[in-house]
Amino acid sequence: MIQILKIDAKKPHQLTVISSSSYFLLLIGCIFISCQPDKKTEQKEIARVETPVSVKGKVIMAVFAHPDDELYIGPLMAKYAREGAKVQLVTVTDGRYGTGQTDLKPGDELTVLRNEEVNCAAMNMGIEKPIWMGYHDQLKLKDGFFGHVPYIQEIMLKLDSLVTEIEPDVIITWGPDGGSNHMDHRIVGASITQIFLSKIWDKTKTLYYVATPSSHIDEEDKKVLRGVADPYLTTQVAYSEEDRENAIKAMHCYKSQFALDLMESRADRWRNGDQKVYLRPLVKSTKLSENIFFDPI
Repeated sequence: MIQILKIDAKKPHQLTVISSSSYFLLLIGCIFISCQPDKKTEQKEIARVETPVSVKGKVIMAVFAHPDDELYIGPLMAKYAREGAKVQLVTVTDGRYGTGQTDLKPGDELTVLRNEEVNCAAMNMGIEKPIWMGYHDQLKLKDGFFGHVPYIQEIMLKLDSLVTEIEPDVIITWGPDGGSNHMDHRIVGASITQIFLSKIWDKTKTLYYVATPSSHIDEEDKKVLRGVADPYLTTQVAYSEEDRENAIKAMHCYKSQFALDLMESRADRWRNGDQKVYLRPLVKSTKLSENIFFDPI
């Protein structure tokens, strides 16, 4: 069944669903009584075709920089794992500089604790044991060009091997905003994006960026820094109360990172939110062109 989503430009987070039959009748009515669009609320209509898909046997590869980054899509991972997909988290760095709520100094002792926490989180979400790549936080940026670039190139080649080994149907990572503009987030997201774009994979078909809709952010500066305009977020995954609560349990594994009041505040936002994870797919054009001024889809 085809549904029509009406998006109000002034309130893009509010969607009105119209069935195809109702839309046809509305269109006919407009023809005969000369309906005029409301200039004050410019609206765009997007046709959406929903096709039920079984997730059993599907593989999701979630690639993030630090242990705890995966919480941004925690309910989504819990949902798909519950429904029968294999959900494989890849954590690139060891979290050695994330002292957070501990008295530990940056270094190996802290990385052991953070490794334990990410495994605890994965268990609560019902996903596979995480792949711990073990690279340093900040990816040797302090070492300058000749320290950082060989380091990140090594990571990229390892990520390439992991995609070949895991054979995911879908990859999920950070977009250009990095969630919080964190340099590690943005570099890891860009790195796995390059791996995805470097070849046509036999199985892997889609790469998604997790994002915060701009309509969910009040401050204009923060919309610029980390928001994504709602019409770009064409994949919106709803999750159940069970999935949400399992993600909250996973969050509570990260006692080294979050104070209890912060965890409770975040849990409240999840429980009072719209129960969705928002994603932006990286989509290639379906057309070839010698002109940049064309519709690529």
